[in-house]
Amino acid sequence: MANPTTKPRTGQKPIRVVLVEDNAGDVYLLEKALQQLQMNYELIRYIDGEQAIRALQKDDHSIPDLILLDLNLPRREGFDVLRIIRSRPSMVGVPVGILTSSDAVGDRHRVAILGAERYIRKPPTLEEFIDQVGRAIKELLDSTGPTTA
Repeated sequence: MANPTTKPRTGQKPIRVVLVEDNAGDVYLLEKALQQLQMNYELIRYIDGEQAIRALQKDDHSIPDLILLDLNLPRREGFDVLRIIRSRPSMVGVPVGILTSSDAVGDRHRVAILGAERYIRKPPTLEEFIDQVGRAIKELLDSTGPTTA
């Protein structure tokens, strides 16, 4: 089941961020990166690929502004989730960032072919994670503009 977290700021609609990530530590760091950006956001988390696919296939009324996706997930891998996202007409224009520990050239190539806008390798330290992932999120959102603004 999705685990939504909302951090409201007065007068602004929240940026809807879907995160498909099974590692609670990475979720915590991602939230720190979002908080550092001082944006109003709603974080919707799915802990495995199957859960994300089911939710994203059935809900055309709640299109996210950004999807962040790990590749190494339980039940269905991130490549499958990305393929489904890119097959949905309602998801056209939604930026997808791959957030993974993999540095394999083959993985980078495959996600580019499947339509991910950004490949973000998880940095090794807390400070680097918050800084680099936060910067990547800002760039992904700035490149398309939020759909709920």
